[in-house]
Amino acid sequence: MKTGGMICFFIIGLTIIPVADADILWGPYITNTGINSATINWNTENVTTGIVKYATEEYYAGNSEYDHTITDTKNKQLHHLVITNLTPNTKYHYQLAVGNEYLCTEDHSFRTFPLSGSFTFIVYGDTREQTSLFTQMERHKLVADRIAQEENISFVLHTGDLICSGEDLEEWNDFFDAGKVMLANTTVYPAPGNHEDNHTNYYDVFEVPQWYSFDCGNAHFAVLDSNDWANMTKQTKWLQDDLDNTATWKFVSFHHPPYSSDKRHWGGWSHLSDYWEDIFIQNSVDAVFNGHVHAYERYEENGIQYMVLGCGGATLYSLAEEKIPGYQNSFEHTLGYAKITVEKSTVTMEIIKVADVSEDNKEVTYIYPQNTIFETVVLGEALTSLPPSSSLTTHTNVNIPMVGISLNRSVIDYGNIVAGHSSNNESVKVTNIGSSGVNVVLEVNSESETAQNFYEQSLYVDSRLYNPAIIITHIPESNSKDVVTQLKIPSGCIEAGRQDATFVFWAEV
Repeated sequence: MKTGGMICFFIIGLTIIPVADADILWGPYITNTGINSATINWNTENVTTGIVKYATEEYYAGNSEYDHTITDTKNKQLHHLVITNLTPNTKYHYQLAVGNEYLCTEDHSFRTFPLSGSFTFIVYGDTREQTSLFTQMERHKLVADRIAQEENISFVLHTGDLICSGEDLEEWNDFFDAGKVMLANTTVYPAPGNHEDNHTNYYDVFEVPQWYSFDCGNAHFAVLDSNDWANMTKQTKWLQDDLDNTATWKFVSFHHPPYSSDKRHWGGWSHLSDYWEDIFIQNSVDAVFNGHVHAYERYEENGIQYMVLGCGGATLYSLAEEKIPGYQNSFEHTLGYAKITVEKSTVTMEIIKVADVSEDNKEVTYIYPQNTIFETVVLGEALTSLPPSSSLTTHTNVNIPMVGISLNRSVIDYGNIVAGHSSNNESVKVTNIGSSGVNVVLEVNSESETAQNFYEQSLYVDSRLYNPAIIITHIPESNSKDVVTQLKIPSGCIEAGRQDATFVFWAEV
């Protein structure tokens, strides 16, 4: 049997016979990972048995094979195979073989949770499709594939509305198709959204209770049900007991945001604050993650960060122009997720942009380079130790050497830039129907009269880095509030057609 490829074969005599496809509909996908166990799940069109082979990364790298095997001998469609006796904070490789024909998947991996020390997790939500406009393969897949490219992720928190209708198995097929790579290599912990309909499919898929909690390293996570069908009295009592622990960091996830500037529900779902906010405050909860509103929003109330991350693929919303009290930041009509790194004394939360979507939700208008950070929020000791920061905005114009050159963005907002750190990567799309060079003028505006000396650090065109010494005219080293510089892009950079030009700034101390 060959174990390294997509399909396994049986050798009968001297003839190699490819086996039949057992039609894996979902998976493999990973759930319920802890310090020494994980569950490998899959669903097939027909009833099958299954085998999971696995090994530590160290063993797999040295031997190109697996040294452990666990078998599910029951003939059924949906399987949840629990692997135990694993080592904490260890990356494991695994391969699934299903049915008597042994259809083998490619190699996948997951990471067990650490007992202590740092780890990184992802938060996103609202991945459902809109049938008349787009599918999950067109929108959710953009986000899921970008998450799959992140390294050393311990797990993903999904804030709910995975699909449009919890009873529709075809939509569950779409969810697993769109998230296939991510789900095969990263553990997912979901919260129920209103579109899950409290249907048994949700609970069968993930084998989680209506509300639950888990620990990872020095952090505690509570996952709640904020829907109308939930028994709030019973759940609130459970939450009070659950959060009464000594974890260094505490996080809560549920679907409906208690704070939001959504046009259609301005102010948020405040009844949830009535039930839970005092418990959050009394038990020193650090951050609350929500979805339901299809945008990114961040609020700070009573020292708690409330983050709305409903930008995983569903129809995107516009927020009200007037924001509610506690508002910190937001973006609209953009797909994205949060990458959060927990350490002993700090938590760093990076909000990642994936793609812009037109206001009518009909098309993706721009895909951001990998690791495009919209903003970074730091909790803990670093809050008082970070250097000063200043807001930086560039207004772009084109010196037109010939007709047919345009930019798709006239204003680039880099947010706050901290001295000694690079800015976010922000891009414009340059269209040039000619062959001459393009000069892009950047007018740089800083909030502070004594701002750091900003200068362009680098330029990428279609992900290719160009030498700043050749291309860039630096901003004069002065403490001027407003300065103007010119970024000169030679004809070899901007050819006929459309390119992405990415500007990255550095803020000197």
